[in-house]
Amino acid sequence: MGKAKKRNFQSCVNGAAIGALPSCCTREDAVKFVIKNIKANNLGAETKDVISLFGITAEELAEAGAAYEDLLALRAVLI
Repeated sequence: MGKAKKRNFQSCVNGAAIGALPSCCTREDAVKFVIKNIKANNLGAETKDVISLFGITAEELAEAGAAYEDLLALRAVLI
C-alpha cells in the first residue's frame, strides 16, 4: 500500500474498520474484510469505503464467495 492510499485509508475508513484491519492492508485482506461484512449483513459505510478505496470489482467478490444478491445490493459502489 502506497503513502497516498495509507493516508486515504486512515481518513476515509471509519473507526470500526480500522480496528478490524491493520494499518497496512493488502488487497487480499480488504476483500476478506468485505466478504466478512457481506456475510454479516453489514453493508454500511465501512464496507463501501473499503470497496471504493481498493477498487474491488464484483468479479473479485464473487470469486471470494459473495452471493449474486449481495453484489446487486452493492452495485452502486462496485466498479
